[in-house]
Amino acid sequence: MGLARRMFTKEFKLAAVQRLEQGVSLGEVPRALEVNSNVLHRWRREIRQGPGNGFQGMGSSAGRKAGPRTNDPPQLTSVAF
Repeated sequence: MGLARRMFTKEFKLAAVQRLEQGVSLGEVPRALEVNSNVLHRWRREIRQGPGNGFQGMGSSAGRKAGPRTNDPPQLTSVAF
């Protein structure tokens, strides 16, 4: 059985990013909070995008657009070699 995905509150994420902004090293913050540095980078990027843009929700990437799902197979296009 795999590990469950950890969930962090918005307050926790903001506090973690604030520690970075205060000058605490990028190695120390994730180690102290037991999060991956890539996650911390993403949180900082989401906050910098502006108020209301950060931490949108569960399971959707900020760069991905959710569209209607269909059971139709993807359309193939021809490629010239």
